[in-house]
Amino acid sequence: MDTRTSNSDRPISRGERWGPKLLWLRQVVDSDAFRISFAVLVFAAALGVLRQELQGQNFDSIARAFGSVSSTALLLAAGATVASYACLAVSERWALAAIGRSLSPLRIALATFVSYALSNGLGFSAATGGAARLRFYRAWGLSLAEVTAVTLLAGAAVTLGGVVCAGMAILLIPGAAPILAWIGALAIVPTTFWLLRPPRRTALLPGVEFTRPGPALRFSAIAAGIADWVFSGLALYILLPAPTFADFAPFMVIFVLGSLVSAASGLPGGIGVFDAILLSLSHRFGATHENVAALLLYRLIYVVGPLALTALGLAGYQLRRLDRAATTTGFRIAEAIAPAILATLVFCFGAALLLAAANLPMPLPPPEPWMAALPSRPLATSLLGALLVIVAMALWRRLEAGFYATFALLSLGAAMELWRGFGVATAGPLLVLAAALALSRRAFDRQSAGFHHVISPAWLAAAGLAGVSSLVLALATRDVRALADQPWWRWLRPGGDFGVAAVAAGLASLGLLIAIWWLASPSPREPRRPSKDEMARAARIVDAASGISCDALLYRMGDKSFVFSPSGLSFVMFRAYHGRWIAMGDPVGPPGDRSAAIEAFIAAADAADAKAVFYAVEAASLPTLLAAGLSAQKIGESGSVDLAHFDLKGKAHEDLRHALNSASRSHLRFDVLAADAPTTPWHDLEAVSDSWLDAHAGVEKTFSLGSFDVGYLRQFPIAVLRRGEQVVAFANVMITPDRARFGPDLVRADADAPHGTTDALLGHLILWGKAQQLGVFELGMAPLSGLPLNAVAPISTHVEAWIFRTANSLYGFQGLREYKEKFTPTWRDIFLAADPDVNPLIALSDVALLTSGGARKLLHRPRRSRR
Repeated sequence: MDTRTSNSDRPISRGERWGPKLLWLRQVVDSDAFRISFAVLVFAAALGVLRQELQGQNFDSIARAFGSVSSTALLLAAGATVASYACLAVSERWALAAIGRSLSPLRIALATFVSYALSNGLGFSAATGGAARLRFYRAWGLSLAEVTAVTLLAGAAVTLGGVVCAGMAILLIPGAAPILAWIGALAIVPTTFWLLRPPRRTALLPGVEFTRPGPALRFSAIAAGIADWVFSGLALYILLPAPTFADFAPFMVIFVLGSLVSAASGLPGGIGVFDAILLSLSHRFGATHENVAALLLYRLIYVVGPLALTALGLAGYQLRRLDRAATTTGFRIAEAIAPAILATLVFCFGAALLLAAANLPMPLPPPEPWMAALPSRPLATSLLGALLVIVAMALWRRLEAGFYATFALLSLGAAMELWRGFGVATAGPLLVLAAALALSRRAFDRQSAGFHHVISPAWLAAAGLAGVSSLVLALATRDVRALADQPWWRWLRPGGDFGVAAVAAGLASLGLLIAIWWLASPSPREPRRPSKDEMARAARIVDAASGISCDALLYRMGDKSFVFSPSGLSFVMFRAYHGRWIAMGDPVGPPGDRSAAIEAFIAAADAADAKAVFYAVEAASLPTLLAAGLSAQKIGESGSVDLAHFDLKGKAHEDLRHALNSASRSHLRFDVLAADAPTTPWHDLEAVSDSWLDAHAGVEKTFSLGSFDVGYLRQFPIAVLRRGEQVVAFANVMITPDRARFGPDLVRADADAPHGTTDALLGHLILWGKAQQLGVFELGMAPLSGLPLNAVAPISTHVEAWIFRTANSLYGFQGLREYKEKFTPTWRDIFLAADPDVNPLIALSDVALLTSGGARKLLHRPRRSRR
């Protein structure tokens, strides 16, 4: 129920001036275009540094340095990698013990290896590692909050270990400047607090307590964090041409710096960023070509190796399970994490080709005559690298086009390696990866634009662009063969030695990649508005349901899509917004079918590459939502009045009695018109609605509130207050089929109506419901009220409480709560449940924008005051 009070004329506040800008900025930063653009800019900067570092180098010298690394050094680097992952498992064990959980060493080692293999390869370690942990630990009995706590604690131990390791390395550098010594000492200070005796029990997250691990376990956690950094740095240092013990300390400072900066960049595995920092700061440890060879080997051993082992493990597991039921826990875990691992490996191959093509001022060795037709020149290498990056992104999003394109490229690559005569040594990894991909086919279940919407205008445009671009590129490189000696983006700038032909080749390459990008992108699957059959199906479910809220009747607006449970006994209504499917309220239907409806909605959102969000759900749905992997947060309270105990007597209802008496003295007459009654004065109701809109926010609402639409309002009884025959206020009355709950949706009064008219209308409606022996009068939600502000409340909850206190002029949060208090309601908690990757504040702003029809309408102010 929307009962906002009007505001008097006043200057536009700073919040109103900046509100639209901040909402626009939030949408920009949250968009895929911004994230991709930022990553491209960081990657381009890294490429510039790498190009400068590699100036004057040649492939022969790098190849010789690559081959000069001894087998002993390779074995030691592999051993250091194993030791590094073992240290990470120790930190993981401490994190589990800190929340009072214990698992077998084998399970801890498996979860640690897979989660860090993903985070090292993909970047965003908290998100990617946390997602992998979630798959394992939820299957082993941990709650979502416990998995989050383990991710945070283990990450804190490892990060602190890196800072302390860098500080110790600085102190071990002989002759370091005093300022560096002070920095090193400060970096070690946090270990003191780590080893201090903590309180016996401390609330860490809602539902999770930090127990007090013993001193030995605390010491082993920080020691393991430091040792992890030492071993991971050692895995690279051993591969340098002439490693010495004296140079290891300064090398570790550079290594930790490069690792932290590359992690902050967000690029998968810090590709390019880590390498640029290490190469630019490591001249004292070896020649550039030797450092390049060491970095390449390190990437293969420490990043690609664990990912490849994980992929092989997944392939073996799924091969073993082919003749068994595909519903086992292990199979679900394998199917869930396979796309991320395979996408990372393909992305690494593509990024390596882009790096090679971008940093080739160095001359290539002349190809053998029989290899002249193979794509070994920079133009082909850069196109193939960009193509692999595109299909890797499609794999990451579990798109079927990514699966087929990657399988074709891997198979073609393996065939070419065999044709070149390099044999199984080089074709084998490609074939193994292709086999792992084939065994994970079921995981790539999302539709792609290239396979669906065929012969649509967009599909024809993309296919035509790909064909024309390929033709132009072939003609340009045939006429000017030297174009193949540079990557495609070098020809996009005008001028140069080859003029128009170069620009045409560059534009054709870009056009080809754009076309392939679109064909491999998710199929446009915006949820459609419900059909007449679906509306009728939803109506039957609502009519048969019991214990539902009045919000369930919002399905009649027809502005929301439906997802029905497999049994067809319940449904979830929702709207899509910016990659999120936002459900309005609890599932509608029998309580026993609630879990199936929630799972069906989450699965449908996932299949559409969207995140699931449930807005304004009650506590009864929380166990099922949490069990489905969503996180929940209180966002307000909903008030209701039990009519069995309601009485106008007493001081608590003095204001309400006064409003009813004042309406009687003003000769206002209350009546309830039946749904779609022929005598309903729709013209008069519309005039009252227009007057109310003119004095208030000036726009109709949708999604979580009703709007003045005659087709919608005809489905409800209409409560009216009249002066004579003139309607001065009205409300449509929602009554659940079991008559257990009822309440107003659209409450509007003429701007010239007497003061207290709305109070009188609601008071009469309560008395009418009591006479009709209805159950509970629903006052609706008071957003952001009653939030728990304690030491363990999430940051977003504190932000929401601040909005409740300070943004009253924008919406009237406090005024709405105070207005509803005059009815002495009973308040119950209302929650938002969302995918763990969705920020609750962003989800709430999405709901506000959906309800108001956009940022401009959300922040629209009254044109004038009428009271």
